Amino acid sequence: MPKQTTTPVEYKSLFLEKIKQNYQSLVLGFIVFLVGLSVVMKLVSQPQKLGSTKKTDNSKEEKIENQINEYKVKEGDTLWSIAESYFGSGFNAFDIASANKITNPDLINKDQEIIIPNVTPKQSTKGVIAEAKTKKVVITESKYKVKTGDYLWKIALEAYGDGYQWVKIAKTNNLSYPDIIHAGNVLTIPR
Repeated sequence: MPKQTTTPVEYKSLFLEKIKQNYQSLVLGFIVFLVGLSVVMKLVSQPQKLGSTKKTDNSKEEKIENQINEYKVKEGDTLWSIAESYFGSGFNAFDIASANKITNPDLINKDQEIIIPNVTPKQSTKGVIAEAKTKKVVITESKYKVKTGDYLWKIALEAYGDGYQWVKIAKTNNLSYPDIIHAGNVLTIPR
């Protein structure tokens, strides 16, 4: 049986056909990749309910949902006030910021939808001010004139015996930048 040889023209034609098939496979693969990527991006951008599974006595898997609430920010809301309304503690504002990947807690917008995670409430900041913890309450008036070297934590400690109450002073006095108070300012001390 004679050996069949391929002419250069036939070889070139076969080579071009093979490149065409590879090119079509490459284009099809790229399209499938883009579709898959868009599906993944859509899933990642939507808030998901956290869940875990556990085995029951019957060895059946049971889905446990960690309840997560969604909240639409209203005019005048802060992460602190939202945390107080959900947890009774403004200190959970960090948990809300973390769950929503908010790097600057001062930058939340009206109508922004945020996730309220299922976390343990921290020390209560809502309700009646607790009795003095330091027994060093020296500010008893409802007005206080800021002195050089004062800062809100120190004033709260002297007014309530609890430095964490500085937030109430800042809120009552509408302090946009509570780290900046000046000697001579007169602050209302909420009672």
